[in-house]
Amino acid sequence: MPAKSAASFDLIVIGAGSAGLAAARHAAQLGARTLIIDRAQVGGTCVNRGCVPKKLLGYGAAWSQTIARCLRATHAADAWSQAIARTRAEVARLNEVYHSHLLDSGVQWLTGIASLRGRGIVRLHSETGKTTLRARQVVLATGAHPVPLPVPGAELACSSDDVFGWDTLPASLIIVGGGVVAVELASMLARFGVRVTLLVREARVLPEFDVTVSEATAQALARCGVDLLSNAHVVRVERDAVNGDGVAVYVSDDASSEIPRVLRAQRVLAAIGRAPTTAGLGLEAAGVSLDARGGIAVDRHFRTRARGVHAVGDVSSGQQLTPVATAQGHYVAERLFGKGLKGMLRLPDMNTVPTAVFCDPAIATVGLTEADARTRWPDRADNDKRATADRIDVVVRRFVSLEQRFAGTGMESLIKLVCNARSGRVLGAHIVDNAAPEIIQALAVAVRMGVRLKHLRTTVGLHPTVAEELLSV
Repeated sequence: MPAKSAASFDLIVIGAGSAGLAAARHAAQLGARTLIIDRAQVGGTCVNRGCVPKKLLGYGAAWSQTIARCLRATHAADAWSQAIARTRAEVARLNEVYHSHLLDSGVQWLTGIASLRGRGIVRLHSETGKTTLRARQVVLATGAHPVPLPVPGAELACSSDDVFGWDTLPASLIIVGGGVVAVELASMLARFGVRVTLLVREARVLPEFDVTVSEATAQALARCGVDLLSNAHVVRVERDAVNGDGVAVYVSDDASSEIPRVLRAQRVLAAIGRAPTTAGLGLEAAGVSLDARGGIAVDRHFRTRARGVHAVGDVSSGQQLTPVATAQGHYVAERLFGKGLKGMLRLPDMNTVPTAVFCDPAIATVGLTEADARTRWPDRADNDKRATADRIDVVVRRFVSLEQRFAGTGMESLIKLVCNARSGRVLGAHIVDNAAPEIIQALAVAVRMGVRLKHLRTTVGLHPTVAEELLSV
């Protein structure tokens, strides 16, 4: 089918996730004739296969487990069908909301596969054929995708994206991975009654988090019924010849071990990371280069090597977080179409980005871990050369919240502050409690503004809350 004649825009955005939506909407609000293209639903991973559905299902798991434990109601597994139905309904509602926002902003929408074909030229493949489009500026915001297992039989493993399409749960599941997604899914699915085995290649789960948080997470996963295996190297995956309808995962304690052990389950899920989605974008022909991690290489203004082509969000950023992607998209639109504002443009502070893990209990953190702080400011000898002067002070508070008292678990919550020993300035905060994500958002402002331990200790708290424990560390 011959290509249709070219339509012209000020901006074409490829990818309708958080970064792309922010760039498209803000550009349109600034008067740019804007088109956004995506091959799937509006909202990207966050809305459709990530943050939003994971958190909604986490609520379902928590409430059903609490009811089952405290009020002797039905087992948590019986709640999955209702929880997934509610989640899908909310995702569908958000899809409609985002489409409405695009329409209200004056952004045009097209569904299809887009690729670069030269300076300012985009080729769209859709159900109606091929269309050539032109734009003064192009923003690539195609996000990231789950990385498959690098072993024979990888095609037998599902990914985190697949979970939200499950109408029923498997009785048993092996999850490979020890990062945020793996921990969240292990915690959530175990609370829905799935027998979960978590295979972690490293010595501990959440290896990029503070070690105290990592240890608390391992204990919490065990309480949920998760069987956690550390230093586990997956060798291959096969159909289970014993049970027929399941999978057999061959695991060794050492990558060089010749005699792996066999673990069996109904399904296996790979959650070993997410890679930038760059295939099929025509990057090489357009002169766009990749960085060492396979993402699109950009400068501090998110410009690629190709003139007029920018990249934002997970496809180019090492911080694969929705608020980071949104901020980048907004910044690029403002820089391109905010007349007279270039000198005043500032990205939000990316050195104080809060992070949360929505497991049970939840984890939230901002700033430096204890290990990072001690690396940056190592202890040093005092003047008489016989003792050392600590440059980092660590304060830890452990307690059982009213929520866990009511649930009867006795599970401890944790607050850990990493501080400058001399000034008392808080360099990092790490909280393990279901209220942690809400607390850390406000605390991130305080950490960024240089809050000191004495400021926290001399502030009157709100009782009874988890947050007040932060003031008694």
